[in-house]
Amino acid sequence: MAGLICLILLITLGIYTVTLVVDPNQFKSDIESTSANAGVELGIEGNLGWQLLPLGISAEKINFVLGDKSMAGSADQLNLGVNLSTLFSLLSQRSQIPLSRLSIVNGRVLYALPNSLPMQFSQIELAVDHLNSAGNKFPIALHFLAPTGVKISLDAEIAMQMSGQAMTDLSIANFELQVNALSVNGYLDAKDNLSKIQGNIKTESFDLIQQFKLVRRFVPDLIVPQLKDKNALTSVAFDSFFDIETEGYSKIQTTLSIDGQAIDIDVDIDQQQYKLSTLVSAKTLNLDAYKPEPSAETNNSLLFAPLAIPMALWHGQSQFELNLMTVKFGDTTLSNLYANLFGNQNIFRLTSLSGDIFGGQFNATAALDLKRSEPKFTIESSLSEIDLSALTKSSDSINIGGKLNFQTNINGSGDTTESILQSLDGNGSFSVEQPSYLGLNLEQTLCNAAAIFGGKPIPKATWSDNTELDDLSANLRFNKGRLLISDYQTKLANIDIYGNANLNLSSLRYSLNTTALATKSTSSAKGCKINPMIVKREIPFRCKGALGDTFKCKPDNNLIQTLLLPPVL
Repeated sequence: MAGLICLILLITLGIYTVTLVVDPNQFKSDIESTSANAGVELGIEGNLGWQLLPLGISAEKINFVLGDKSMAGSADQLNLGVNLSTLFSLLSQRSQIPLSRLSIVNGRVLYALPNSLPMQFSQIELAVDHLNSAGNKFPIALHFLAPTGVKISLDAEIAMQMSGQAMTDLSIANFELQVNALSVNGYLDAKDNLSKIQGNIKTESFDLIQQFKLVRRFVPDLIVPQLKDKNALTSVAFDSFFDIETEGYSKIQTTLSIDGQAIDIDVDIDQQQYKLSTLVSAKTLNLDAYKPEPSAETNNSLLFAPLAIPMALWHGQSQFELNLMTVKFGDTTLSNLYANLFGNQNIFRLTSLSGDIFGGQFNATAALDLKRSEPKFTIESSLSEIDLSALTKSSDSINIGGKLNFQTNINGSGDTTESILQSLDGNGSFSVEQPSYLGLNLEQTLCNAAAIFGGKPIPKATWSDNTELDDLSANLRFNKGRLLISDYQTKLANIDIYGNANLNLSSLRYSLNTTALATKSTSSAKGCKINPMIVKREIPFRCKGALGDTFKCKPDNNLIQTLLLPPVL
């Protein structure tokens, strides 16, 4: 033991003597020449100095430029430390990193991406102590100022093991990353040649809109959501646990909190079977706060697009399952929303989409083929027992009642909204039980028309403000950007009503051709008398306009003129 102590003292004394006798500045040219041979143009403007604890060297006022000019930088001071145990391990050919300490004081780096302006990182402060690759933890602290004034700091405890030149194990504990006001922390453990990775990453609550604006400094084309509620997306956080095997089964469990609303996202990955499964679930989701600003030109639905990214990029079979108990938007409540989407080789099948809304239910299935140069799709959908009064409650111009039942089968193709609308082709049908139109009495309109034809004023009567019809049914047809409604028929007391209509799906303008046929001499038991001249004679009405405008109809002018002509003698 005494001999070992003496040996250590002699080595220490020898090193100390070398630091006193040997001036490291005489090696400047050799260091710069060696760096040049390695493709780095290095300049040491300040002094080189020895360090004892730990053994190392410090350099002042250094600068460098990579050979391909992609990166350049400088630092006021660079400190490198090497301990004796590491030197001895190198002599025994054990895999160890020769440095035990690394620090940079007031560093600056200029980095140029291909075909872009260079980015400057400044005020770089780096400190790494007890650096090793034997699996022992060592602290690292990094702070710097990114372009456009973004402050970034990283503090962690790292442990790693090397085999030859390859890393086999990596542990990052007490991980804390700060990007301006965004704080991310957690841990990560990677083993078995980094093939098994387990960890947790979570954030403190942050303002997502501010983060969008921050990223936009670097990506000017990024669209920042414009929301009517200025407090929306200002309190966002996530907590994610992951257990990943790069060649086996992986699981990622994330809880996403958006303004106090919790959304659970579970991802299962089977690498051997090439299968990806994603489940998104929530108890309540209120979308009122995410209505776009009235003047906004952006589509805020893109906020939820990241949920589909894993499925779109996956190279094998994928499944996306959505389960939301309650979704609220204004006065509308959607309950028991469920969706199940499968994907494989750019072919997607929606096997189920269902929910409860407006007192009824909706169901849909669909298929999308993205293998073609022009995407192709089919959709089958149905609505049952939909309360139309609840559906139109929020509309100022349309207020109808009844129970709607609807089914349709549509196919189409295209990659733009207009091309898709023009390609739509399919059939369907709908029916309305006990339909009514509030704010318009169609019988009164018909009686007014009858009075015009008969030349007599209609008797004074107390008319209802609404129209109540017998059950309504019709057939549907999608063709060349239009929705055609044919063979619709219903009954208003003693008046049969039937006809057809079409709706331009691009402009949302409609044309409605309705025919009224009085089957008796009175419109109803308490209605008006109908001139025998028009009893059992078709009276056409023409209705044109745009959805959302006030609904207006009038009798056909040609028929009116014909009926008002004096009889031919």
